[in-house]
Order: sequence, then C-alpha cells, then structure tokens
Amino acid sequence: MKLCPRCGEENSDRSLFCEHCGYEFAKSETSPKRSQGANLQETAPISNYTPNPQKSSVPKWAFMIAGLALLAVVVGVGFAMAGRNNNEAQLPATSSTSSTIDTSKYDEIIAEAKELTINGDYKKSNLKLSRIPASDLGKSEFSAIADEVDDLTEKNEEGLKQEEDKEATQKAQEKDRPAVRTSGSTSGFSGDYAKWANTYYFYYSQTSQRQTALTIGANGSVTQKNVNGTQYFGKATITSASGDVLSYETNEQYPTEMPDTKLINPNVQITVTWDGGGTQIYYGYISYSSRLALTDGVSKNDGVNEVWIS
Repeated sequence: MKLCPRCGEENSDRSLFCEHCGYEFAKSETSPKRSQGANLQETAPISNYTPNPQKSSVPKWAFMIAGLALLAVVVGVGFAMAGRNNNEAQLPATSSTSSTIDTSKYDEIIAEAKELTINGDYKKSNLKLSRIPASDLGKSEFSAIADEVDDLTEKNEEGLKQEEDKEATQKAQEKDRPAVRTSGSTSGFSGDYAKWANTYYFYYSQTSQRQTALTIGANGSVTQKNVNGTQYFGKATITSASGDVLSYETNEQYPTEMPDTKLINPNVQITVTWDGGGTQIYYGYISYSSRLALTDGVSKNDGVNEVWIS
C-alpha cells in the first residue's frame, strides 16, 4: 500500500493514480529500484495536474455536507406540507361553524300562528305562516318547522271550511225559518229567561259537525267550543216564541244512531250574533225528560242541523 501525498489516502502499490483525488504517482514510486531521494523528488506536486475523468476529485466531506443539506431541505418541505395539510383539515370545521343554520328563528312565528288558530283567526294564521320561506321549509334542518306549518295549515283550512258551512247553514235558516211570533226582546237572561243562561252539549253529532259545547251567560255572552280546540264568541238576545219547529226526540241521553225527528213548540227564540260575523237562531223548549233543549230547526241529511241539550 502507498499513501497519496495530496489527500493522504491509501492506494494499491500498483496504482498509477490516487483512487480518491486522482493524483498521478511518479513512476519511481511504483519501482522498488528507484532511490528514496529520487522518489521524494518525483512525489512533489505537479502544477499542470489533470484529474482522471473517471475518478471524482470531490472529497468525501463535501458529499456528506451536500447530503445533510439535502436531508434538511426534505425535512423542511415535509414539515411545511404537514402544516398545510393540518390547516386545510381545519378549514371545513371553521366553515361549518360559521354557516350553522339557526333553526329556532321561526319559533316566534309558529307560536303566534298557533294562537291565531286557537282563537279562530284562520286567515291571519295562514298569513303569518306564509312569512316562512318555502326554500327553508324544503331543507332537512327545518323538517320539524315544516311539520308544524303543515299541521297548522290543515287546521286552518278545516276551520275555514267550518265557517263556510256555518254561513251556508245560516242562509238556509233564513230561508227555511218557520213563522214564529216573538215579543218582549231582551239581551239579558233574567226573570223567566234566566234558566236559558246555561251550558248545552251537542246532542247528535253528524260527520260535518264539529261543535261540542255551547255556553250562554246571564249577560248574553256566548261561547261555542269545537272538537279541534277552537272557540267562537258572540252575543245573544232572547225573546218569547211560538209555532212549530223541527227537532229530535231527546229521550235517549247519548244516541248512537240518528234519533227520530219531531215538531216542537218553542218557548223562546235565542238569536246569537257572532263576533266573526253572521247570526244564528236557536229555539228553546223543555224536553219530555225535563231538560232544556235548543234547536235551529233546519233539516239536514234526514235529521236536524243542530240540537243542543243542557
């Protein structure tokens, strides 16, 4: 083995050039017969040295530095990419939070519409509900609100239909009303009329009728309660009456089938003026079971439109 005088690396005794830096060994270095003095002279650096193109002239420490620099770049890029991916992963959560839909913003409208429906203001209730955009009702987040709107709208349509039926009944009353003599009209239920200030219940309910109870106060106030929870309000006046008016046989307390009809002679005529508009007339008499009875005297479906029993 021989040492390179330039880089100090070991080489084979037969090497003409340094395997590490390309230094050309003098011929005397490869010949054992050459003197040591001559060998030292030959090993002096040559100024016009040309490196072997097949051998690298870059020392090992340069490669190590370059490798470390490249590793640092790779690590830096890796950290940068990881931070970017982390930021991107957090973006959807931020966007989702900022775009959260407030599903309670229509609660007040629903509450007001419900109150209007209960009070029988069906048109106002529908108008209130129309303030909720249809585009929101079609979203899954507002499915509960959509159900409320559908339920209230159905009740409002049913209430409006009942009002139309009542108006039609009132017109039929006026047309079919028998000639009944009246006298001594008064709005107060006092004296002989005091007993007619009472609570009455619908006697035989047919499919299209929704009334349940009718209460007449001593001051003439009237409240009609319906199956769906709505109420009608009005004011009543009372007079004496006579003649023949259509009613039911009221001997059975809770009839399951339509009772027989009959003509009665009324004791009083009670005229109700409803707050929502329109009037309705009831004829009062005392039944065979000694209960107070009211009838509107209008025929309907082979029976009577309305009959009430105290």
